Amino acid sequence: MRIKIIIPNSSKAFLESQIEERRRAARQGVDLDVVGLSEGPVSLESGVDEALIGPPLLAEVRKAEREGYDAIVIDAATDPGGRALRELVDIPVTTALESALLYAFSLGDKVSVVTSLENSARLIKDRIRIYEFQGRVASIRFANVPVLDLEHSERTAEAILKEARKAIDDDGADVIVLGNTGMSTVAAVLQERLEVPVVDPAVAALTLAASLVQMGLSHSRRCYLPPPEKDVLGKPFKDWGF
Repeated sequence: MRIKIIIPNSSKAFLESQIEERRRAARQGVDLDVVGLSEGPVSLESGVDEALIGPPLLAEVRKAEREGYDAIVIDAATDPGGRALRELVDIPVTTALESALLYAFSLGDKVSVVTSLENSARLIKDRIRIYEFQGRVASIRFANVPVLDLEHSERTAEAILKEARKAIDDDGADVIVLGNTGMSTVAAVLQERLEVPVVDPAVAALTLAASLVQMGLSHSRRCYLPPPEKDVLGKPFKDWGF
């Protein structure tokens, strides 16, 4: 089984900080490659960032399918481009937030998401509304830690722990979902210090992708229709690199 994880930003330092975490999370028999984008913002924290990564992310997803991968993981907890990416390719595409929430809903009645910044919290709120998951989500909190600062593990863990504790005590959360895949490095520490399950979105998306491949399943083409081919700014669709 070959799976490609795409971290949708252009920071080489962030990419390198996450590769070993992803490889440790992969089940036996999974041949895993982890890549970033060759262009675009160095972190994904706002609606503008999501718009800027659109074409390079589409191109990387199409490339993965042509290279023969069995599934693709979009390693960002704001789930950028989920519908577009599934329209573009036939192999399974999993996204981090959706995967984490699906697992979390099997572990408790109410889930809270703890992410990095308020910008990200608002993107996640929008995504949850699209998924129609609002009834199961107790709260969306942010630790006020920029994505590129998540490598400072002790400080990051304390900030996330503070918000997670509020989510449990004040909001009634039975499960905590980490709202940024860069939080993987502190997930185990948080689980040790909290009495409820803590779901790592990066691990959830990878695990779901492997399960779909094993089950021989991919997204429904009745839902994710292939895009109509048309010229874009005078160029045929096939000439846009994806």
